[in-house]
Amino acid sequence: MKRLSLLAAIVLLAGVISCSDKNKTVKIDPPVAAKAVIYEVYVRNFTAEGTFKAMIPRLAELKSMGVNTLWFMPIHPVGIENRKGTFGSPYAIKDYYDVNPEFGTKEDFKALVDSAHAHGLHIIIDFVANHTAWDHPWTVQHPDWFTKDSLGNLQPPVADWTDVADLNYENDSLKEEMIKVLEYWVRDFDIDGYRCDVAEMVPVDWWNSAISRVRKQKPVLMLAEGADAALYAAGFDLTYSWDLYHNLKKVFKGDSATLIPTILAEESARLPQGAQRMRFITNHDETSWDDVPVNLFNNRDGSMAAFFFSAMMPGIPLLYNGQEVAHPTKMNLFEKSDILWASNPDVKSFYTKVLALKNNEPALLEGVLRFDSLQSKDALIFSRGEGIAALHGIVNFRDTLTTLQIPVALQGKRFTDLYTGKSILLEKELLLLDYGFYLLKEEPAS
Repeated sequence: MKRLSLLAAIVLLAGVISCSDKNKTVKIDPPVAAKAVIYEVYVRNFTAEGTFKAMIPRLAELKSMGVNTLWFMPIHPVGIENRKGTFGSPYAIKDYYDVNPEFGTKEDFKALVDSAHAHGLHIIIDFVANHTAWDHPWTVQHPDWFTKDSLGNLQPPVADWTDVADLNYENDSLKEEMIKVLEYWVRDFDIDGYRCDVAEMVPVDWWNSAISRVRKQKPVLMLAEGADAALYAAGFDLTYSWDLYHNLKKVFKGDSATLIPTILAEESARLPQGAQRMRFITNHDETSWDDVPVNLFNNRDGSMAAFFFSAMMPGIPLLYNGQEVAHPTKMNLFEKSDILWASNPDVKSFYTKVLALKNNEPALLEGVLRFDSLQSKDALIFSRGEGIAALHGIVNFRDTLTTLQIPVALQGKRFTDLYTGKSILLEKELLLLDYGFYLLKEEPAS
């Protein structure tokens, strides 16, 4: 009997330990904005099942690609009233304190967060502060929390956004409630921050108060969908690099590449020193309304050259799910669009290599950016860092062979192309393949 009792006790204790381990929150170092590599996830489309649970087996794959931060588009229930498309916009929030039952349960989401943390990944979720679904309970319980027209009717924030109702940030009780929402997901689910939808449409002073409050719980990463310099003073770590994105599209469609140094210089001049920007060649808006990156930048190779260039710039890179396999069609925001994960494995290899460079080369993290003064309209030469440790990038923005004049300071020197590992001697001119690119590091003199 004593032996059986002891055995039973051991089994019981093992069960308690197992249960405790299963429910234990995994701790992870706070996110550092300058070192972030963000991957945007639309849960509905990321897997065939479109659920939180189905994502967990794919986390190691994302980590191995070089990603360290997952941004989940809104995880909340979607409104039905005035819904667009089959599933409605995920940005038409019906309940800020719940998860979309199509994706799973709150317990499933917490398990996903913990599993991501165990893989060394941070989790940020979309926060839609500006508007709700028309059938959000607040429209009945707190109609004074919403903006109204001259007849007292709720109204959308923008005429075309017919599926959402505008919130009124002149109401103090609304402002307090929205801060509680931010605190809730950090406190109860241990998420690591927020991507804040149309941040410029919400008062800056409210963001200041809200971010200060939520950071009392833990350090969080705050990404603003916006470009206003005032967002940094409000506490945001990152803003969108819209100017670079739009002008890169112009260059790939035939405008002079000399646009780019000018745009980046203007960006640097109007932002606080050290302000971090999120660089991207697509996102959920662009693939819904505009086109997939393959088409935006002429073809598959063009999109790769565009990403390479943007990732080499100061700032942090973003990938949208499916981008790494050159998903060939638009992904409608309101429908189910399965990603063809088996397509273009070489493209995924490209992204893995580029992200490894971004993560591991100090010059790409903090090196000063300089463009060579002898720029052509078809290609750019730039450097990151100083002296022998500097890296030199070269990108051809055209789908034809391009001859580039090499700066005198680089002529006669041998470099290693960090992307291919090959050695190259630079002379007066360099013949670039269509959409060709290099990231060169000077080899020590023998």
